[in-house]
Amino acid sequence: MTKRLYRVGKNSVTLVLLFAYTVCIAQHIPRAEFNFRNDNDLYLFNKQDQYYTNGIFFNLRRAVDTARLATDETNRLWGITLGQKMYNAYTASIRYIEEVDRPITAYLFVAANVDRYFANETFLLLTAEAGTIGQRALGRQFQESVHKVFRLYDITGWEYQLENAFGIDVSARYGGLLYRNTPRWFDISGDAKATLGLNHTGLSMTSTLRFGRINAIGQSAYTSSRLQARGKSVGRELFFYYSPQLNFVAYDATLQGGLFLRNKGPVTYTPARWVWYNQVGIMYAKNALSLHLQYIFYTKEVPGMFFRHRYGSVGMGYRF
Repeated sequence: MTKRLYRVGKNSVTLVLLFAYTVCIAQHIPRAEFNFRNDNDLYLFNKQDQYYTNGIFFNLRRAVDTARLATDETNRLWGITLGQKMYNAYTASIRYIEEVDRPITAYLFVAANVDRYFANETFLLLTAEAGTIGQRALGRQFQESVHKVFRLYDITGWEYQLENAFGIDVSARYGGLLYRNTPRWFDISGDAKATLGLNHTGLSMTSTLRFGRINAIGQSAYTSSRLQARGKSVGRELFFYYSPQLNFVAYDATLQGGLFLRNKGPVTYTPARWVWYNQVGIMYAKNALSLHLQYIFYTKEVPGMFFRHRYGSVGMGYRF
């Protein structure tokens, strides 16, 4: 009898522990998110390394403690990003300096951000970024390594790249929902962004149209806000979007070189003050995973550039 009671008790404890473990797994609330994105014109299958030819970004985001949220705030996230952008002339096979129609450089940076989302479906994103252009940005080494691995053509022209220059930028982006239809399969949002610093200074205005299964602005993959400070579960998303953007460029170190350098590099250009971007893409998000694919095309960054540019972008996010 004693043995039987012991076995029953032991089995009960085991069942309770298994039940508690199952409940914990089922109620796990993601508090962090890892994101990866790669921009490249090769995604358009055009076999070229032109202008903004590659961008690679690693981002880690985390939800803040709910005690820090304001009464009208539904979500707040902070994050850090490490990235590199690479710029060629119209080709990565340059023989003469006269062929450099856009300055050659990479831009290596680290950025920290705080993103706030409010009950009226507006948002405020604040970012501080430190970055460098020139040899320290490691563009030549990265591009030559990639071409060797994939047995692509030999890279030439990096001897004409911009000189080393370090700078810090700060930016603020504010926007929100403008319209959403009653069935909630279409909406329009808009935002404005201001950037001030040694590498980049300018303004931009963007509007976004989303079509499909969409979430609120503060719970969407489009605004990188599916991670929730309050621990709410968010629904699945699958939507197409179109985002036209108008940029005013006051200063761009990747075109003009370091702001305070006398010798900025062998080739620099004054940027076109107004640049028009168009972004078309698709996003999918469910549970812990987000995926996106987009196509970007824009007007000339420098009036004398030989071509306008376009490229593709792929990305994924995982919440844990």
